[in-house]
Amino acid sequence: MKALFVLSIIVPVGLLTSLRLTGILKGPITISETITLSEMDWEFERPEHDMYIDNRLESVYVNDGLSAKFRVVIGTYSANQVVYDGNDIITIGLGLNSTVVNPNSFIESVHVVFRADSQPSKVDFLLTHINFANLSLVDVTSGWTIEEKQKEAYVRLAGLNHPESVFLWATAIWSLQTQSDQTHQREMTYELTYFNGTTYKKIIQPFQLKVAGR
Repeated sequence: MKALFVLSIIVPVGLLTSLRLTGILKGPITISETITLSEMDWEFERPEHDMYIDNRLESVYVNDGLSAKFRVVIGTYSANQVVYDGNDIITIGLGLNSTVVNPNSFIESVHVVFRADSQPSKVDFLLTHINFANLSLVDVTSGWTIEEKQKEAYVRLAGLNHPESVFLWATAIWSLQTQSDQTHQREMTYELTYFNGTTYKKIIQPFQLKVAGR
């Protein structure tokens, strides 16, 4: 009877361990260290007409067995878009590549967040333009700033089966709900969480995006 009782404990515990290792069972994790990298800034004056911008910001982080490349590509500026209620819009490409090399290390999660704007605006992620590898999509939502009220826009992804490398490319539309003489400024951040073989750590890469009124 005692042997059967011990076995009844070992089997469920072993099953739980297996589920965690395969990424099926997700539990709370403890972040031992959060590292915020230097902010990267982009500023652009609102043009009088549609414009292909193609400004690229790129940050590379290599440390603790992790390498990560964070990218923001400001694609186009389009004025008076009918499908966006006549607002001016900016297309933004978001890219991330990351790899771990230490034994038993892996990428835990990737979050991309657009925070409040200084003026009324909205950010939408294009669902048909979110591509990724070794990740699973957890949640994606639009965000907006209206007077004193605001909601963050974000896409959240989790590592699939404890991956050693991940890839993400997403496209967002920043819709400016103001006249062309108004200035918009908002922060966008990448949040990358990984396990280095011993502890969980989070890397935050902030970008400050400013569109100056003309």
